[in-house]
Amino acid sequence: FSQKLGSKFSVCCSSGTAAGTLALMALGIGKGDEVILQSFTFIAAIESILMTGATPIIVDTDETLGMCPKDLQKKITKKTKCIMPVHMLGKSCNMDEIKKISKINKIPIVEDACEALGVKYKKKSLGTIGEIGFFSFDFGKIITTGEGGMLTTNSKDLFIKLKALRDHGHENKINIHRGLDKAICRGFNF
Repeated sequence: FSQKLGSKFSVCCSSGTAAGTLALMALGIGKGDEVILQSFTFIAAIESILMTGATPIIVDTDETLGMCPKDLQKKITKKTKCIMPVHMLGKSCNMDEIKKISKINKIPIVEDACEALGVKYKKKSLGTIGEIGFFSFDFGKIITTGEGGMLTTNSKDLFIKLKALRDHGHENKINIHRGLDKAICRGFNF
C-alpha cells in the first residue's frame, strides 16, 4: 500500500472510521480540542472526532467540493488541534492552501481520503500530503475488503504509535511472543 501511494508507512485496521479515530488519537487529540472539517462529508469523519472527545468544527466547501481555505482560516482558534480535509467523490481539496494555513498555524493535517484512493494532487497521492491519511475499504469504496481501513504516514514515530493504538497498546515487536510484547500506551482492538 505504501509503495503504491508513495508513503513510508501504512497501518491496517478494522474500518475507515477506526482509521480516522486512530489518526486523531495518535496526534493526541482529545477532550477540549477542536478538529476542523468541511460541511460536505460522510458522518464517519465526524464520528471519529467525537470518539476522541474532541469537537468537530464545520467549514464551508468551495468549488473543489472540499474544505474552503478562506473559511478554514476564519474558524481556527486556540483550541484547534487538527485540520481534517475530506476528499469527497474522488475529488481533491485545495491542499496547497490548506497546507499553507496548517504550516502558518502549526496545526497538523489528517486527510480523510476514504473516497479518493488512487487520486493524485500535483503528483502526490491523496492521503500522503498531511501528517496522516486514512482510507476505507467498505463495500462502497474504490477497493473493498467488505470492511477495513488503512492509515498512511511518513513519520516513524506516528507509525509506531498507530500500530500500538490499534492493537491494545502493544509494541508489535517482531520475533517477540505475543504474551511478552509490552504495551507502550493505552490502546484498543481496532
